[in-house]
Amino acid sequence: MRRILLSLILCVHSASMSAASGVFHTTAFEGGRSVSLSLTEGGPADDPAFDFDVVITLSEIDGGGAVLYRDEGRHGASVRCVSPATVRVNSAEYAVDISALPGTDWKHDLWATLCTAPAS
Repeated sequence: MRRILLSLILCVHSASMSAASGVFHTTAFEGGRSVSLSLTEGGPADDPAFDFDVVITLSEIDGGGAVLYRDEGRHGASVRCVSPATVRVNSAEYAVDISALPGTDWKHDLWATLCTAPAS
């Protein structure tokens, strides 16, 4: 039942992500350049200790909005929504400070995007 509920939440969330181009975190640098992290794929996690498996891409954008670089790599991550909130990339697990402000840390922003999405 949990997997079905998570699948439904992700489907609803994926539809809203598509409208927002999937960007979940952006870091600004001098000269107006920024780096954005986006979700391109996602679904229920294969590992029962996690809730979601996702694919992240990276883009560098200039001050005028033009894409300077788009990473063609497929960076997989797993996210656990419940305590202890965790993001796993490869075999490294990172604790998520759920009290962090949005934009402070990409792992928090990924967790928040997936785990605090409104469900109807």
